Amino acid sequence: MKAWHKTMAAVLCSGAVLMASGVGADPVQASGTQSQAYAPVVLLQPEQNIPFTIQFVDGFLAKVTNTKTKATSTVDISDNKATYVRQGIYHGNGKLQKATNGYTHKLVELVPFRDAKGNLRYMGKQTLHGLNTVDRLAVATSVWNIVDRQPQLLQVTVQKADWDNMPSPDVTINSGFNMSSDSTFVLDTKYADVTGDNIKDHIFLVGDKMGLSMNQTAHNLRVVVREGKDKQQTFISVGKRDSGILPRLAITDGNADQVKDILVTMPTATGSVYSQLTWKDNRPQPVVEQGKLNDRQVYQPVIGTYGEAVGMNKVKKQ
Repeated sequence: MKAWHKTMAAVLCSGAVLMASGVGADPVQASGTQSQAYAPVVLLQPEQNIPFTIQFVDGFLAKVTNTKTKATSTVDISDNKATYVRQGIYHGNGKLQKATNGYTHKLVELVPFRDAKGNLRYMGKQTLHGLNTVDRLAVATSVWNIVDRQPQLLQVTVQKADWDNMPSPDVTINSGFNMSSDSTFVLDTKYADVTGDNIKDHIFLVGDKMGLSMNQTAHNLRVVVREGKDKQQTFISVGKRDSGILPRLAITDGNADQVKDILVTMPTATGSVYSQLTWKDNRPQPVVEQGKLNDRQVYQPVIGTYGEAVGMNKVKKQ
């Protein structure tokens, strides 16, 4: 992506042009436009962070407290009990030996998405840790609305995470991606082993759109797999139907072959389109031909909490 494209983007919106200087900056609204149609990634101010305290308690459990709302959750941390026993934090029977606190990553950005009802919302994720960055305990997922350019918190959930469906730590959503077009952006990312070599890979959904606003149709959608083993990048088109508004990735194992699949949800004005890819013969390939996958008499999507498909179920014949 050219330098000017990284610092200044023109977004066609309701017949007018909105200008944004940098990711997450407030747009300068042209006369007569509707600012709510502009949806970039939103960068939060420090005071908008959601702080948590994490305290280890008896039974290989952690008590997580939202220090703003005082809401508490209890998380099972027994997956790491061998480490905690070895370090003298717990007895083998789960009795706490030494008072121990965990910590949480700060919330710095919100990514726009469409929920299951079609509402434009913004999502933030914070990873909760125990002693270090390796022993991840849970994820705090917050859902926000943006009103008059100000974020309003709608809900927060703390739960054990599906770690395969966490974002890539290396590539930022809505950043430019170096391909054939200067208008290619990263639309979603995941960090999971999809090549079957037990090393996590970076998975990106990239597409072409006009500037930083994310809730516009992105075209020429492709999945890029950056292999964790050797950093080699392989990309594949999602299929003949390759456009969508706020498209999403999900990591699944739809064909139960022990190799995780990449499921793409592409919302359009007439409904969502899906593609499902898997690693085979050293490259990504469709699990099912796209046309067949989108025949609702053959496959039905399983819709997750936040509006994207998390699986495809084959319809049983009567």
